[in-house]
Amino acid sequence: MLKKNRSFAKMFAAYGLAAFGDYFDFMAVSILLGFIWKADAMTLALVPLSFAVPSILFSQLAGILADRWNKRNLMIATDLIRAMFTILLIFAPNAWVLLGLITIRSTARVFHYPAQQAMTRNVVAPDQLLQATSLNGAVFQLSKVLGPLLGASVAAALSPSACMAVNAVCYILSALLLLRIPVREGRTASADSSSGTTLSLRAAWRDGWHLLLSSRTLQVSLLFCLIGLAGIQMIDAQITVLLRDIAPDQPQLVGWLVTAIGLGGLTSVAWLRRFQQLSAYGWLLGGGVLLIGVMFAAAGLFQPESPIWLLLCASFVGGIGTGFTSTGMNYILQKETPPDAIGRVSGIFDSLSSVIFVIAPLSGGILIGLWGASTTFLYVGLSVGGIGLIGLVIQRLLWSTDRPAKKTTSMSA
Repeated sequence: MLKKNRSFAKMFAAYGLAAFGDYFDFMAVSILLGFIWKADAMTLALVPLSFAVPSILFSQLAGILADRWNKRNLMIATDLIRAMFTILLIFAPNAWVLLGLITIRSTARVFHYPAQQAMTRNVVAPDQLLQATSLNGAVFQLSKVLGPLLGASVAAALSPSACMAVNAVCYILSALLLLRIPVREGRTASADSSSGTTLSLRAAWRDGWHLLLSSRTLQVSLLFCLIGLAGIQMIDAQITVLLRDIAPDQPQLVGWLVTAIGLGGLTSVAWLRRFQQLSAYGWLLGGGVLLIGVMFAAAGLFQPESPIWLLLCASFVGGIGTGFTSTGMNYILQKETPPDAIGRVSGIFDSLSSVIFVIAPLSGGILIGLWGASTTFLYVGLSVGGIGLIGLVIQRLLWSTDRPAKKTTSMSA
């Protein structure tokens, strides 16, 4: 049973601490720049870039190193580095120093993600991978709901520095938990190391891409996940613009919608935990992308006289879609990638996702400037939802596989 797996339990607790701490920190940075230092719009626009650019630049290198080095030690080192730079954030004298420190800390996070993905495969049995990724997905969705709320409350009651201090403590506790995992759990037993040869960085990078491009399942899954992510990022940051037009006297709707999306995500990962394995990737990713499209299309059709509960229900449905796509993609990476290459493939996925984080919001802002918020939400929702529907209809062609499906505990097409 997964609950008896002490190594995973410690990894799970460490991940949960870091996830909640990150949202505390995010609220602190937002409040500090926007309300205390009153930074201009251009400076605020650099905040997401300071998180995304390091991932674009270093994720694939981080994936290679995660496949070579001891994953447990790498995660501990990155946690301690992030704790140190989070403490330095407290003493940042201005916005530029703050952004520089965030960029360096984000670089450390880049090396943590593929190591965690690869080590999960080390400590979790194949028939428990779905439960493990579902649990991680649940704590991520919960941190999205509670983290900003608690972080904003602490920042308002005390100060943004207090939120940063909480995050630093979370990183330190995460490192201490990982220290209690046996060193052997993080070791890599790859074909390259066992044969006494080690690929060069360039050869390892090329090998990771070759593995991805030679797997139709990984290619199609990655494509659908990135499409869903692009749809979210294109107009997620513009939700306040839409609500300003359709519900100008209800600013609290922003918090309600975020909560509804988070609850939908929690519901989806809780449902996925019923299964030991999944083979119907079309239902998981195609269906997830479809539900994300439904959420945005419904928001685009919303009128001032429409009942609020319809918009909240659409957000809940979209949250289910985000849970399916994020948890499903992590599971597919674990299931369809050879154990000695999970770090590299995860690094490629992380770098491509970060490119989306940079390009999609800019594209969404341009479209809203051209078409208006409601029309953009509708068109983007219909486009994303249509692609998800195609994935559902022709999933046997897209995700062709010869894996035997489980009769009782797997979800198959």
